[in-house]
Amino acid sequence: MTNEKAVAEKLLQVQAVKLNAEQPFTWASGWKSPIYCDNRKILSFPFIRDFIKSEMCNVIFEKFGEATMLAGNGSRSTKVALYICSTKT
Repeated sequence: MTNEKAVAEKLLQVQAVKLNAEQPFTWASGWKSPIYCDNRKILSFPFIRDFIKSEMCNVIFEKFGEATMLAGNGSRSTKVALYICSTKT
């Protein structure tokens, strides 16, 4: 199983991913989407949270190794970004 599939499986396991093609979700930006992923749900599942944090850090370090900061948007993902940032020193 690829890392991407493992992350997707974990998100589905905690019911963070919602699909609704008939009545799309409206994001805070006003965009409509048939997919919504509530990443805050992972915060309640320590093993899954740590696994996803590790995978996200791997991607960030690989693609943006020289980055000095990471931000989450104000509407939903600030806590997730803060948790991920606790890894980079």
